[in-house]
Amino acid sequence: MRRFFVAIVAIAGVTAVQAQSIKDLEQAAFKRDSVADILAEHRANYARSESVREQLTPTILSLEKEMVRLQTEYNKLYSLFSHNEAKRAIEAYEAAKHQAKADTPKEQSVVAEEKSGYKPDQSRLKRDLVMNDYFAERLSATDYKTLCDAQKREQKVKSAVESQTKRYGELLALQRQYMEAATREEADSLAKLFAAKMAQIAAYDSEITSMWSSLYYNKMYAYDLLMERSGNTSMLDLSAEGTARAEREVNENSDLYQSDALVGYYARKKVLTNYELQLASMLSLTTSRDSLKVVAAELKNRDYRLSKLSLQRRSFIDYQDIEVKVPTIYNSKNPVPHTKVYDYGTVYRIRIGLFSKRPNLSALRGVVPLSYTDAYNSGMYAYFVGAFRTEEEAKEGVAKLKRLGFRDPIIAVWVDGEYYPTLEDMRRSQSQYNIEISGVATLTDDMKAKILAHKSDCTISRIGTTFVVGTFEGKSLAEAVTTELRAMNGEIVVKLSKKQ
Repeated sequence: MRRFFVAIVAIAGVTAVQAQSIKDLEQAAFKRDSVADILAEHRANYARSESVREQLTPTILSLEKEMVRLQTEYNKLYSLFSHNEAKRAIEAYEAAKHQAKADTPKEQSVVAEEKSGYKPDQSRLKRDLVMNDYFAERLSATDYKTLCDAQKREQKVKSAVESQTKRYGELLALQRQYMEAATREEADSLAKLFAAKMAQIAAYDSEITSMWSSLYYNKMYAYDLLMERSGNTSMLDLSAEGTARAEREVNENSDLYQSDALVGYYARKKVLTNYELQLASMLSLTTSRDSLKVVAAELKNRDYRLSKLSLQRRSFIDYQDIEVKVPTIYNSKNPVPHTKVYDYGTVYRIRIGLFSKRPNLSALRGVVPLSYTDAYNSGMYAYFVGAFRTEEEAKEGVAKLKRLGFRDPIIAVWVDGEYYPTLEDMRRSQSQYNIEISGVATLTDDMKAKILAHKSDCTISRIGTTFVVGTFEGKSLAEAVTTELRAMNGEIVVKLSKKQ
């Protein structure tokens, strides 16, 4: 890079301020070209082998996005110069780049020999970093075998990580299918599959963590041992800093995402790859170095932060607003049905009368949908109208009934199959919940609207970095709001807290 900069300054003949701007342009071109080289290699592999296409597709898409960003950055810098200045600068950069490529292998070899006293055996230069004389000759037979075993197992761990990511995609598809299921039977079947897939993911998480931790620490130990023996403190510092950084990342993200195993893998894999890349460069293992550069680029564009998935149990309640149909639709052939009780979910209905015997339907003013039950009032017939999702909707129904002439309509509630004759009865009996939201600087208007759509009198407060939304009577409504908020923004952390 320094050679490129000197060449550009010499040709362009610019001031110190201009030189810094040209250096920025040169660096932008270098970044763009580096990613372009990696992207070209991936595209070539994609074209050559059909078996790797599914694996390469997300990486290629990520690299293409990065190319767009880097090209935009380059164009902004380029626009700061006149056409001739920019043209001369880039021509100088290109010429210096080609010259550097011609000179680099020889120069790197000289530097490596000076620093490490190691001259690579060309017959053993491979993409695999540890399969060379430097490690074989300087480690004990036991330590070298352990290092080689760790290297061989690393591909197995990578395959397990990719399989785990695929399983997450299957879990996400099951969640979507469950929410779209048309019947309770279909939903229950999908819920069982979802639970089985969750258990499978948990089992593979444990396997990945176990395999990866073992080989990661074995490799880092071997590399540190060699650097300590050679007195290379700068590499030891790099190892210590990287290890500390990885542990911070693991701890900060613990239990925030679907898979702690993936969090641990990617955090430590980035550190290990960077360490190995520096080793390969130090030892002039150019093939290994180039291979590790590709790995580093892939890691940079991978997002391991997979949002936690869960199923919000569906109630399949048939909610219905109040209508008036005169003459009434009910008769001997179409009698008023029994009030349907659902084993899960909350439904509000409005009781319009309590009778010792079934009333004359004409006295009920043609309101629909009607239902009745004699299960709660010592054989008395309780007649209800409507089926509402929220308390606010039920209150609007009460106002409508009063306008129709009903004297004392009362809101009754069923929560998970349990009957409450009034709202006050429900509130005395039901546990209350708040929703706690963290991971965002502020709640968007869409989030607030989603919350208030379920409960218009919700309060939203802030304690430190956490937003507290409340209060919800009963767990099912709070869970429904929680699920919808998670679906809106996978980055936020949303949980329920029971009020004491």
